[in-house]
Amino acid sequence: MSNTLECPIVVLLGGGVESTSLVSRFLSQQRRVVPVHVHCGLIWDDVETLFVQQFCQARASDNLDPLIQFQIPLAGWLDDHWAVTGNNIPRAGARSHDLEIPLRNLMLLSFALPKVAHLSDFQCALGTTADNSFRDGSRAYFDSAQELLSLEAGRPIEILTPYIQMTKTDVIRETDRDTLAHSFSCVDPRDNQHCGCCIKCGSRQQAFMAAGIDDPTVYADA
Repeated sequence: MSNTLECPIVVLLGGGVESTSLVSRFLSQQRRVVPVHVHCGLIWDDVETLFVQQFCQARASDNLDPLIQFQIPLAGWLDDHWAVTGNNIPRAGARSHDLEIPLRNLMLLSFALPKVAHLSDFQCALGTTADNSFRDGSRAYFDSAQELLSLEAGRPIEILTPYIQMTKTDVIRETDRDTLAHSFSCVDPRDNQHCGCCIKCGSRQQAFMAAGIDDPTVYADA
């Protein structure tokens, strides 16, 4: 691999606090960032994509490549999952386990790989934090994913997880307000805004409170 500081970083940009913070973090380090956004056809994805596009416009710079976005509909694979049907959407205070989408990180990494194959060298980065208790959220999982993706690509693929020992609250504390205002964390959006009462909005609100930082989010139920 070439000089790490010269190597572009492919950020899987889902629009949340963590992935938007990652983009801003790498840009502040004068790194070249290649944002990749995958629309999976889930009930919040249209609004999530809108936020991602607006964030990239707001952070436009010479070091930020044009947004790479594409669609991989998962409705047929997830069948009657609430993320497809909109039925029984987990509300604030629900178990974090209710948010799990099987194989999500591996799928997103695998989908992104051919879209950045034109890069001679790159690193991948995800905003996974210590709050992620799913099977695909550990450093050991990403180490194994590196090996698998490297075999598939025919060259070394490095996956960075700078926030994996931090909580969402920690990330909020070190992220600028404009980035936070452009982030999106909701699974039941209303009028292109956060609903304010789903499980993701609940954890977002709690994290801002714990961080002692004013929440810049506009909630539809406010």
